[in-house]
Amino acid sequence: MKNYILLLLLTLFTIGVNAQNDHKYVKLTEKIKGKRYELYIENTDSISYDIFLKVDTEDFRRSSERPILKTISPKSKQRVLTMVILNGKEGKYTYTLIINEVAYTLQFDKDFELLDTKLDEELKSKTVEIYTQNDCSICPDAKRILTKNKIGYQEYNIDQDTTHYNKLIKEFKALKPNSAVNHIPILKVDDKIYNQIESLENFIEALRDGFN
Repeated sequence: MKNYILLLLLTLFTIGVNAQNDHKYVKLTEKIKGKRYELYIENTDSISYDIFLKVDTEDFRRSSERPILKTISPKSKQRVLTMVILNGKEGKYTYTLIINEVAYTLQFDKDFELLDTKLDEELKSKTVEIYTQNDCSICPDAKRILTKNKIGYQEYNIDQDTTHYNKLIKEFKALKPNSAVNHIPILKVDDKIYNQIESLENFIEALRDGFN
């Protein structure tokens, strides 16, 4: 009961049967074999999620009628429920799915001074570069995010040296000839380049995508 209440308090996302698959990384899918319905939770993200699943139906016999609490590992698909349609029934059901991040969390206060990012250890081996400028207002906080979370990175300040920046521009234009490199900071994770970072929210999203 304690875990059930805690998970509800930590709710990040809730969907019903008419709004399936709205989460970016975690989805409920079904496999139908005659009268047998198998429900799966698929996680395409590089982090784990806790899920709460409650299915309501009068059309099926279920392997479990209790709410399901599971941790879905990164890049995995798990069967969570098996249902068999009853004779004379249409096969209708509704569900509530609650998804909560566990291996990767972002918490920050109103002025972005505190931010906690948890990444799986193997992801921290990626090559990270950040291109900064002296008058960049979000660059110090962006670097703090990297440092706080023990993500190794190389900084290139274009006010001090434009050599690496010029190489980056050539590389970027080779990938996207019609795009402009016009925002600082620029984040590069392995071969992914993020040049539309105008806020810390943008930086966090770019960082997450780069490590996905």
